[in-house]
Amino acid sequence: MKYMYTDGHLHSVERNNASTMMQAFNYGTAAFEGMKAFWHEKEKNWFIFRPAEHYARIRRSAEMLEIDFKLSETEFVEAIAKVIRRNDVRQDVYIRPLLYRDQKGVGLAKQSGSGFSIFLGALPHKAAQELRCCFVSQRRPTDGSYNVKLAGNYLLSFFAIKEARARGFQMGILQSSEGYLSEAAIMNLFFVQEGKLFTPSLACGPLAGITRKTIMQLAREQLGVRVLEGKYRKSRLLAADEIFFTGTGSGMNFVSQLERKRYRLSRKKRLGLQLWRLYRDLTAGKLPEYSDWLTPVR
Repeated sequence: MKYMYTDGHLHSVERNNASTMMQAFNYGTAAFEGMKAFWHEKEKNWFIFRPAEHYARIRRSAEMLEIDFKLSETEFVEAIAKVIRRNDVRQDVYIRPLLYRDQKGVGLAKQSGSGFSIFLGALPHKAAQELRCCFVSQRRPTDGSYNVKLAGNYLLSFFAIKEARARGFQMGILQSSEGYLSEAAIMNLFFVQEGKLFTPSLACGPLAGITRKTIMQLAREQLGVRVLEGKYRKSRLLAADEIFFTGTGSGMNFVSQLERKRYRLSRKKRLGLQLWRLYRDLTAGKLPEYSDWLTPVR
């Protein structure tokens, strides 16, 4: 990436001069989106995935942080398109819109203006990972503040991954403050049992993930699978037939081990694998019934 966007202007990343004195840097009063644009070789163009959903979520984040986010949805998408075109990375890209309180100096309660930046990075296609996972001691709050992408929330994810790695695993699974399954450290959680697809309710504190929503819709509409959201204890997860995670940057990844239990990932009829293929086809523009989820860069 050579160019980024800040407050209405494209500029070199070398000129990014955000101050470490800003409130967002000192107190985590920032919000972001993780978005993707998929490169379609046939059209020689990028297609931004579900931008309206991301715009709606960053507006909810802005309201929580008392930031007056002035960009319309059209302006938001146009700004992202400018960054993509200027960098001209002809492959899938991960996009990071970042909204932050820019008041300088000490004092969390001070009134603050805001800034808005967009940067991106190439995201080469890779196969789904097979992850060794464990439960971690961190707990997700259930007050709704974790249903959006506030920057400060991700310190919890940092500690969850740190704890998992210290135990020799790759990913940690968090429970809510009430002891129900919530999500993986940086991804939404799904499990399969007796042909049904389960995922923790948003009441258990997971992010209201856009890839999560997409997979649920694909399962219902394309495979006729019953999808249930609810409050589940970790014993349900240990009894599952298969487990997988979803996220914008990672797409879908599968659990090969949870604590001491190992999962058979060689079965070709796994529900998770079928959904992974559908998601891949969808983002490649091969499912025309979902074409309105892919916005071409203009």
